[in-house]
Amino acid sequence: MIIAGLCVITYGILTSNNVVIGWNSLFAVINIVQVIRILIENKGVKIDENVLDIYNDYFSDLVKKEFLRFWKQGQILSSNEGELICKHGIIQEDIFFIINGKVTIQKNEKKIAELNRGQFFAEMGFLTGKAASADVIAGENLRYIVWSYNKLNRLNEINPDFLNKLRFIISKDLTNKLKRYV
Repeated sequence: MIIAGLCVITYGILTSNNVVIGWNSLFAVINIVQVIRILIENKGVKIDENVLDIYNDYFSDLVKKEFLRFWKQGQILSSNEGELICKHGIIQEDIFFIINGKVTIQKNEKKIAELNRGQFFAEMGFLTGKAASADVIAGENLRYIVWSYNKLNRLNEINPDFLNKLRFIISKDLTNKLKRYV
């Protein structure tokens, strides 16, 4: 398109047609700006070594730029062993992902599951909008990242396909949990 536009601009110069020169110059500038924008977007994105394995193992369905934007929206926290992170019956406004350590899932004081690195928790509330169906209790050396629903919705406004990809990743995590615990 740019080359064709430049040829038409040349034609306009040779025929002294200022309208053709003006409009095609505008189109050429717009196309050049778009090409530059696309090149910048596709420029290699570097993921920190501390997070690269998490991207490769759990979030590879996202392109690197989406993952970095998503990851930076989260807040990395740690909890002491035995600390209650999510309580049964309370509607969560965050989704959690375990970076290190583990959590115990309990219902009516009975352990029903134990989650480790690379697993989400409180994801059912994100998918369904319903209250937590169990308590989540921190295990030893727990570090996790938290994303608020509001931040995820803002990311979805920037990239509407993002939320579908995230739901797919969460669904894979849920499927693996079902295979493991049912």
